[in-house]
Amino acid sequence: MSTAYSADISGQRIEVEIVPPTNYSPPVLSIRQQFGTFQLHADPEQLAEVEYAIRTYLEGIRYPKTPDQQMILNAECESAIEEGIA
Repeated sequence: MSTAYSADISGQRIEVEIVPPTNYSPPVLSIRQQFGTFQLHADPEQLAEVEYAIRTYLEGIRYPKTPDQQMILNAECESAIEEGIA
């Protein structure tokens, strides 16, 4: 059996926490916002998969917009060398 849950929380303030495991339940990823709380009960390995998917997505949208600092440094060094030679 498969179930899907959907909630649009974009633009809203959220609070995220991991509730530690107890003798009776695994760790819980809790996402709280104005209209309710979503709780995902998952094993640490499953939480790691969620973290990896989110990190991979964010790296894909963040880093292309960030200039490569090493390329900037190399360009500045080459420019300084050319100015010193000229």
